[in-house]
Amino acid sequence: MFTAVVRVTGAGRLEDFRERVRWLMVRDADAEDYTEHHGEGRLEYRFAPKKGIPFPTFTEASGDFPELRVEAEWEHDGVRGRVIIENGNVVKEDVAAPGAPGVEVEVAQDGRLILGFSIKKNPPDWIGYAVTADRQTYFRYAGGELALVDPDEADEALEEVAFGFVDEWIWYDEQDAPIERTRYAGYGYAVRGANVRSEKLALLRDRGMRFSTLDAAAAAVREALLVQWLKTA
Repeated sequence: MFTAVVRVTGAGRLEDFRERVRWLMVRDADAEDYTEHHGEGRLEYRFAPKKGIPFPTFTEASGDFPELRVEAEWEHDGVRGRVIIENGNVVKEDVAAPGAPGVEVEVAQDGRLILGFSIKKNPPDWIGYAVTADRQTYFRYAGGELALVDPDEADEALEEVAFGFVDEWIWYDEQDAPIERTRYAGYGYAVRGANVRSEKLALLRDRGMRFSTLDAAAAAVREALLVQWLKTA
């Protein structure tokens, strides 16, 4: 399996970037087939590459739009990678070990946790944990169907995914966490039920208040979670 997702974000000329990518793809005899899944404030391209991720095309386009950020995430035979391109240059590249959970965290400008979740392939299912500022759930995804799991009914595999994510990213209002509370007060942020760890906030500020290592295969799980859980709050 080889899948890839390329997302373009930033306060800039997204529609012009889109047209530039189309122009480059049409003229590239080796260009891979792709589908477009754009939303407000972002462009998203999904690939099932046969030859390789089309870094050259997006890198070239990025050079003409330095205000935009290009993030390419891919999975190939269980190995996941992520590349960030800005102003025509690769500024960061990460490769994750096979089977490592994918994560996504989004925070509002006032520090409120919009969504944080971790997801892992647990053949034949996907399993994971999701949390917002005021609610949480475990979940399973199989055969195109999402099943929410009450935290009191989570098994060891679900808890392993959740605890690993929480240890790195999240602290809760029920914890003492004096350092976190002091830092949040300094930022002018309200403390809510679930909060992003202060050391991670700097990372998020550099990335438009959103961080993701999700691959293309996890996109359907994310969409199901948004529709069936987050939007029903």
